[in-house]
Amino acid sequence: MLPKGLWQQHEPRAVVPLFGDAENFVDFAVQPSFAARPRNFIEPLYHLYQKKKRFGSAARDYANLVLRRPIAFRAIMVTRDGRYLAQWPLAQGLRVGDFFSVNVNELMAKSGVEPCDALLVLVASRGRTDLWNSSPGSANVRYVGQHYVAGYRTGLFVRTLNPAQGSRHFGFTGLNPQIRLGGREVPGVLLINHSSDPEYDRTVSPVSRLHRNRNEFLEAPFGSIPPHGALERSVADLFPGAAEFLAPTGGHGYLVTRNKGASLASLHLIRSRDGRSMALDHSRPAHTNVVAYF
Repeated sequence: MLPKGLWQQHEPRAVVPLFGDAENFVDFAVQPSFAARPRNFIEPLYHLYQKKKRFGSAARDYANLVLRRPIAFRAIMVTRDGRYLAQWPLAQGLRVGDFFSVNVNELMAKSGVEPCDALLVLVASRGRTDLWNSSPGSANVRYVGQHYVAGYRTGLFVRTLNPAQGSRHFGFTGLNPQIRLGGREVPGVLLINHSSDPEYDRTVSPVSRLHRNRNEFLEAPFGSIPPHGALERSVADLFPGAAEFLAPTGGHGYLVTRNKGASLASLHLIRSRDGRSMALDHSRPAHTNVVAYF
């Protein structure tokens, strides 16, 4: 559980990992979709009519449009076991065409925080007028190690995820299709037990299956992930017999991870065996026929 009021429900946000053995950079450019257009004045009323937005949210959208409010960003650092560490303003007063870039390691150093594997919650003061008040562009995250540069993009949204009160999310099923063993790569998965509510307090325990075809698989518990925390596991760590199991398919397979009662964020990581390189990307939600495997 994080401190109450750490962010407001109307603020778009996203969670990205930080790696202690790399420099961690975040940048964002405000795209033209942030500028007010005639259709933007229709969207909040339409979503209100469809009962997909509340009156307060629609009224806030109109206030942002009429007052032409700029966008501001801040960041909150959380440990992999879900504990609050620090927060920093990143940029404010941004309009179409504006840009910011920040070295998170420098922010950590100024706050006396030692480099470590952690999470960064990116929070925007406002978004666009669409249903999820999405950010006008994607945040770019870059990891610069001694011998590699890796990164990915992600958007910020106002969306109810794993609320602390009320009905639980139906669950999560993630697909990692590029599992290759036997070479220089070590594939793995990083799961984040995120929430739109700082007071979320549920620990989750997903289950993973390593498939070599639709009907043949190995199954193992992924491990416990605390609220607002994350856990990275390699396929070899999850399944000690994975290389032998995938040998008939040339070392190729795919991983399906499922969790009941809570939604998770998922990243597919590929590290070299000597630790000199890393690549990562979003895992994709599984197709419905993969969900049926469970």
